[in-house]
Amino acid sequence: MYEIKDLSEVEFSIIAICMREAFSDYYVKMELSDEALYHRFKSDNVRYDLSCGAFFEGELVAVLLNAVGESNREKVAFDAATGVVPAHRRKGLYSKMMDYCLELLKQYNFAYYGLEVIQTNKPAVATYRKMGLEIIKEYACFRGNAKESMKGTENFQELPITEFPLESLEPLRHDTPSFENRIEILQNFPDDYRIMYTGNEKECNAFIIYQKDSGQVKQWGRREGRISELGELMVNLSERYQDVRLHNINFTDQLWIKKMEELGFDHFCDQFEMKMDC
Repeated sequence: MYEIKDLSEVEFSIIAICMREAFSDYYVKMELSDEALYHRFKSDNVRYDLSCGAFFEGELVAVLLNAVGESNREKVAFDAATGVVPAHRRKGLYSKMMDYCLELLKQYNFAYYGLEVIQTNKPAVATYRKMGLEIIKEYACFRGNAKESMKGTENFQELPITEFPLESLEPLRHDTPSFENRIEILQNFPDDYRIMYTGNEKECNAFIIYQKDSGQVKQWGRREGRISELGELMVNLSERYQDVRLHNINFTDQLWIKKMEELGFDHFCDQFEMKMDC
């Protein structure tokens, strides 16, 4: 028999072990230490009292981690990570965990519940649709490094984000940042991020905001006609880090997707963003 309950009293190391085992055979593996996973979920604002797991004979065999935050000025809940250990799949555990979590979330005034799913994971997409979630966006995800033949730029500036007027970047964004890349994360952990940009603080032409420890790009943008400058900033970043990540370019921005491919970054997967009203 499986027992579904919230994770508020479960040690994080147990959650981390379950997550790594659940993703062990996935196309995108979760090869992160306990510390790295803890920091990731903390920055996402995962609420363990609003998350749940499935226990079999006392062992955690599946988790559904929910983050909360603001997106487009609405209070939302978002599936930060879901995984089921291979030996316990096809037991209906996701549906049971989802039902449990939705009951928890109804006690709060969330505008909607959202998640991201790799497009090639057709069984998961079908399950989410059955649960009532609808596809609202498509995203491209990149990792790796630029080709050695690609040139960066010396004509750029760089600052901690605490020293840059972030509100001035709004006209440069092609799309509202995804939940994973939302401005709230930058505000909650400002010391973790830096901005690299061309132009000046009052008239920025292109920018990337990245996590200084990992090189993961959280936000980006450019003015019309400045795609090359944005690409050069990515080359600059690629020269500093072994594996640069940039997730969730909206499919509507094909110019930027093609530029990332041209630079040599690995277009390793595409995702759907899905949501349903709470």
